[in-house]
Amino acid sequence: MKCFAFTVLSVAVFFISSSSAQEGSITLGELSSELFESYESQPGFLVQDAVQYYMDGDYEKAAEYYILALQADLDDNPIALFNLACCYGLIDEPELAGKALVQSALAGFDRPELIETDTDFSSVRDEEEFKAYVDEAMAVMEEARRLQSMETLGERLYLEFPSMQTVRIHIPDNFDPQQEYDLVLALHGYGGDVTEFSSRWTAFDEGNFILASLQAPYAFEQNGRTVYSWTVHGSSEWHGGDMPLEQMQEMFSNSMELSSDMILACLDDLKNRYTIGRIYLLGFSQGGIMAYWTGFGNPSLFTGIATYSVIIDEELYPHGVIESATFLPIFIGRGTQEDDRAINAKDFLTDAGYDVTFFEYDGGHFFPDEGLRAVEDWIQDN
Repeated sequence: MKCFAFTVLSVAVFFISSSSAQEGSITLGELSSELFESYESQPGFLVQDAVQYYMDGDYEKAAEYYILALQADLDDNPIALFNLACCYGLIDEPELAGKALVQSALAGFDRPELIETDTDFSSVRDEEEFKAYVDEAMAVMEEARRLQSMETLGERLYLEFPSMQTVRIHIPDNFDPQQEYDLVLALHGYGGDVTEFSSRWTAFDEGNFILASLQAPYAFEQNGRTVYSWTVHGSSEWHGGDMPLEQMQEMFSNSMELSSDMILACLDDLKNRYTIGRIYLLGFSQGGIMAYWTGFGNPSLFTGIATYSVIIDEELYPHGVIESATFLPIFIGRGTQEDDRAINAKDFLTDAGYDVTFFEYDGGHFFPDEGLRAVEDWIQDN
């Protein structure tokens, strides 16, 4: 298996450059300048360059860019450190490869089978110093699993409780509280937050509707910041391996239903605050999954559903739910560089009898300003 690729990275300053500083070969000012220059770079772009150099076979250059990415953001990232270890293995640096593996394990990497089988370590695997570090990394991972086990922490239960949730509201210019307005209820993607849609209000041409951006309930840390998920999967308490698969699947579906209930409760509250006419659900990625789930399950409440970059897993839905909502118009947005999930959703819903508006834009897994304006035009056309 080769190095993992990813676009956004948050990692720790590692053992790079510090040894040079200790040897006196670099001044504090030079080291500080190096650090601040790395801060001016985008870690995600640095990682992309690292992956490209890796694919080109220039492993020293790939290691250099992983180091720059590590310096550019100061949170441990186990995948970045494992990828750096791969590069060191490929350039026959057993001690550095081993140290990187240990640091990766300390940061949370828990794939011992990759350390044992990855061909990137073929040239250093039999080196005694590398084997010693591998043993240390394995011990770290084993201890981490023990500390997260059911025997240590106790049996895991999930209980339902009400909670306060964040909603960001934008209202039209010259808002008249006596006038009726359409409502667009926006649901961000996995690993996002309420600002994903709320910060994009000015992208709309006219904005003659109320935009309500709702934040998902399950918080977890990603790349050094707190982000959110609409299902318990991905939250900070969901990474332990002590829960049986059947219970994990049950918790996943239950948390989807609870999030849908939260969306409906948000809608009820907004109806009490504003005079609302037509209601549209707008969702990106995981938020789009929730838009479909909530809209198909409660079609009489909504006027239409708009999504970007969303897959439809028909096996998630109870029998007859999708077929009961075919009168709802659907908007589907897709980046041309993304996979076919949105195309498959368009074909599936069209075959099911839905009126689908399909809009493509340049790029991958995101939604541009032009995509927001396309939704606005679609709403006006409705």
